[in-house]
Amino acid sequence: MIRGTYIRKMSYNERMFIAADRICPPVVNQLLFDGHGVLDAHKWRSAVVAASDACPGSRVRLKGLPGRGRWVDSGEPPEVLEIDGSGWDGTGPEGAPFLLDKMDVSKGPLSQVLLIHGNPLRVCFRTHHAIMDGRGTMTWAEEIFKALRGGDPAGASSAMTDIELVRSVRSDYRKAFAKDSIAPTGNARGDEGGVTWKRIVIPGRFKNILGQVPLLSAREAWRYGEGPVRFTVPVDLRRHCQGLRSTANLSIAVYIDIQPDSTAESIASDIKQQLADKSDCLIDRYDPLIRYVPIWFMVLRGNTIIRKNRKTGRYGSSGIISNMGQVPLDVYSGGGFNASMFWGIPPAFENVPYFMGITYSHEALNLILTLPKALAGDKRIDRIFENIKNGLVQV
Repeated sequence: MIRGTYIRKMSYNERMFIAADRICPPVVNQLLFDGHGVLDAHKWRSAVVAASDACPGSRVRLKGLPGRGRWVDSGEPPEVLEIDGSGWDGTGPEGAPFLLDKMDVSKGPLSQVLLIHGNPLRVCFRTHHAIMDGRGTMTWAEEIFKALRGGDPAGASSAMTDIELVRSVRSDYRKAFAKDSIAPTGNARGDEGGVTWKRIVIPGRFKNILGQVPLLSAREAWRYGEGPVRFTVPVDLRRHCQGLRSTANLSIAVYIDIQPDSTAESIASDIKQQLADKSDCLIDRYDPLIRYVPIWFMVLRGNTIIRKNRKTGRYGSSGIISNMGQVPLDVYSGGGFNASMFWGIPPAFENVPYFMGITYSHEALNLILTLPKALAGDKRIDRIFENIKNGLVQV
């Protein structure tokens, strides 16, 4: 790919991520690999240059007027930064101020690699959520590791947007639903802004994680009172276009309603049926118009919704549950670094009351929970984890 030739339209989803980032920055994907060996910065910088030539979406900046925004390849390789992580244990934000670094969509860079020296060694791939989703970030990371091992990156240069992809599959719209869900944390206490997160590792092998975790999370919500529980489950749209290689935002959600008589099996069956029906390709009727709404107005409206949600204790959904799954760690090793665990930190959406990320291996389960600080106090995040841990059924 010739530098500077890649251009992609900005989608409505990407526009919302820009607004969310201005409300509660940074709204970034942060995917991490724990491991051992060495982190040779010279090798990593060379590999990032090669991989980003093949994945120009990692080098884009925002250009153009509102409603006609474009992501344009800057030709500048993403940053590779060496970080002292000896004071960070990887279980929360304490000791990791580097994870709070903001990214400017107009100036960039919007992608970076952090080489975190500590015990264990860690590599963090950070991308602004306005230019990539989690799968796009993983694709870019995979290409970097391939270059570290001496291979030629396969490339991921599609300029297709989420709207273009879903409209090629379904032309109808999602049925509107009430925005009255209760949160697994109970109501907000205080008005502190920002978010926090915590990670736990649970040894063992577990079945039907994407059925169990929503059910146990719903039970947390009902500890505080009655009300509807609906979770958002992101789905990678690339499954609908064979051979598509893209680093863009190509994820849209399905929604699962949890009832008091729901089971982990019924929840998993519901998700499976929605995927079979291609419900992930349904959008709200007015979603495409968002690309014409000024960012400043979206920020104003977003802050208003946050205040209303906290006052009423009702939300558009009870939260997001993202199953990042299990990855082949040999694919994400190279250049002297050998990965032993994969995990990610859910982004900082202050208007989302609960964002659970899930990764697992044959030996352990990673649960990473991001909460608004106003919903995380009084050790609620610890109680949620304790109750979920005690409720999980192992294989």
